[in-house]
Amino acid sequence: LFMKTQDTFSKLILDFHNQYELYSVFDDFLTMTICSLSQNPLTGKSHYEDLYFGTIKKYKDNSLRFNFPKMFACLVNQMDERMSSETGNDILGEFYSEHLYRKGGTQIFTPWQVCKFMASTVVSKSEETSIEKPLRILDPACGSGRMLVVAATVIGREHSYYGIDIDHLCVKMATINLFLNGVFHSEVMCANALIPEDFKRSYRLSFMPLGIFQIDKKEESPLWHILRESGEASKAESIKREEKTNEQPSNNSQLKLF
Repeated sequence: LFMKTQDTFSKLILDFHNQYELYSVFDDFLTMTICSLSQNPLTGKSHYEDLYFGTIKKYKDNSLRFNFPKMFACLVNQMDERMSSETGNDILGEFYSEHLYRKGGTQIFTPWQVCKFMASTVVSKSEETSIEKPLRILDPACGSGRMLVVAATVIGREHSYYGIDIDHLCVKMATINLFLNGVFHSEVMCANALIPEDFKRSYRLSFMPLGIFQIDKKEESPLWHILRESGEASKAESIKREEKTNEQPSNNSQLKLF
């Protein structure tokens, strides 16, 4: 497909504005991108081929359908160009904040520089030299995932990164951002982090095999089990502290929180 040099992700998706609801187009783009990044090497097709074609179907009689692959190409190029930028490379989150954020909402995407500062405080200098096994780092309200992307850059990609958000659009953005930034030891779950049993859907990222894998049952989600185990451990610790009123909270939990 021919792509003009002045094309950007934002410009291409805004072309839909007069014919479709922009929120739905953005959601559809995220869905199809996840499908495209979930290719089965044995068949050469997506693991979610039916979902992809079901999503693109509404645009089949409109030439704007050709914008979708161009949007993906622009997204990858722009993210790559801004990989080392002080403002970060969260193209998706920036577009969402500028064009789709609903006034009166409570979503606030943390600025990139603040993310860098917070990531640097997750692991102390003394811990950096004494880590014997990979950390598990969780952002319970991950938004577009920029906190986790920055953390992987600052702390290292050998650790495991987990995100939770109640907004399915944010979950998809975070999943794509983590994947395209090479943060493969990760999972992003759509749920309310304040409700232990809540689970709507999750995406697990992997390098071997390469891809994004959708999880529809909570019992198959490693993150859901980690949260459940951590919750049970916290309850047990609280009971111990009640029995021993002078006991101080433990600092040895391997699950690091933002």
